[in-house]
Amino acid sequence: MALLEKIGHVLTTDLTKDFKFSKKSKTEADDELTFIDQLKKRRSIYALGKKVHFSQAYIAELIQSAVKSCPSAFNSNSSRIVILFGDSHYKFWGITKEVKRQEVPAQIFEGVKIKIDQCASAYGTVLFYEDQNVIHDLQKKMPMSAEDFPIWSEQTSGMAQFAVWTALADAGLGASLQHYNPSVDQTVAEHFKLDPNWLLRAQLCFGSIEQPAEPRPDYDFQNRFRVFH
Repeated sequence: MALLEKIGHVLTTDLTKDFKFSKKSKTEADDELTFIDQLKKRRSIYALGKKVHFSQAYIAELIQSAVKSCPSAFNSNSSRIVILFGDSHYKFWGITKEVKRQEVPAQIFEGVKIKIDQCASAYGTVLFYEDQNVIHDLQKKMPMSAEDFPIWSEQTSGMAQFAVWTALADAGLGASLQHYNPSVDQTVAEHFKLDPNWLLRAQLCFGSIEQPAEPRPDYDFQNRFRVFH
């Protein structure tokens, strides 16, 4: 899990002290290049399969390690992760399909069904939740920042999603991030007997890469960055 060690190092380094506009040593440059290359592996892969050679225990440990490496506001650790394999994975996407069947017009549902079936064809799914009890407790303790805690919670979840996605990509697995919440929240929570105070934020289906992603568009990033000396 070399990537997770690097993520942990980056997230715990005081950038205000250590970051300098200076030429790095060859070793530092090589380490940075490797980390960036690993980040670049993370793509939206929609053609996913079940030809996964890792054990479910290893994948679960990888996901847990990725989430543990992520920071959270005031060390709240508000993220809650549900990992679905086998029948549980199928059940989640079956629930999603039935909920959407009732929500959208028939002519639209056919297209929605294709996308959901594509997710069901993957090997597993990661559900990302945020524990609202943790957030509410922090709001009570620090009322001056009460409005900020839901925002910080979203940031915490986003970092967890990115870390897990990247860790899976580094292991050679494909994944795509979905957002069928909030319409599926209640049915899923009832089926899996989850805490009702857990708020579903995203779903990451993953598996073998059956068809690679298209090359990234060559965007002009010039207007997205500013560097001051």
